[in-house]
Amino acid sequence: MDNSTSLDIVFTSSPGESLFLMPSPQTFLLDQLFLGLHPTAVYYFPFIYIFVLITVLSILYCLAYNLNELTTFTLYCTVILSAGYSMFFTNSILVFFLSYEMLLIPSFFILYNFAKTRKCVEAAYLMFFWTQFGAMFLIFGFLYLLSVSGSHLFEVIGATYLSSYELNFIFFCLLFGFGVKLPI
Repeated sequence: MDNSTSLDIVFTSSPGESLFLMPSPQTFLLDQLFLGLHPTAVYYFPFIYIFVLITVLSILYCLAYNLNELTTFTLYCTVILSAGYSMFFTNSILVFFLSYEMLLIPSFFILYNFAKTRKCVEAAYLMFFWTQFGAMFLIFGFLYLLSVSGSHLFEVIGATYLSSYELNFIFFCLLFGFGVKLPI
C-alpha cells in the first residue's frame, strides 16, 4: 500500500471484527477529538436504519400540513437527522449528550412555528421545559461517570468498576433523563 493513503486495512483476531478499515493516526486523532466517531460503528447500523425510517415517515406525514413553509421545515429536519447520526455513531459521552439535546431544539421550533392553536404553543413550551428538567438528571449521571472514570469515551467508562450503589444511581438518573423525553 502507498504510505500517503489515509486508510489502512487492519486484520484482527477478535470474533465479529475480522476486517475493518482503520484510519491513519492523523485522521483517527481528528475524528476522536472533534467527532468522537467509533471505528466499528458499522455494528450500530440497525438502530440508525430504524431512526431514519421513523424520522422520514414523520417528515412525510408532517409535510402534508407544512407545504407553505417547506424551507424552514427542511432545515429543522436536516438538523434532526444530522444530530441523530452523530448520536448513533459517536464514542464520546459528551457528543452523545449534545447530539441528544440537539434533537430538542428543532422539535421545539417545529411544534412552536407550525402550531395552529394556543394549546399547541403551550404544549411546545411544556415539552421544552420537561425535557430540560429531564436533561438535568442526564447531566448528573454523565458528570458522575466522567468523574469516576476520568474519561468521556464509552470504552473507558465501560471498563470502569462501579459499585451496586453507583450503578443504581446512574440507572435512575438515566431512567428519569431518557424517560422524560420518551414519555414514560
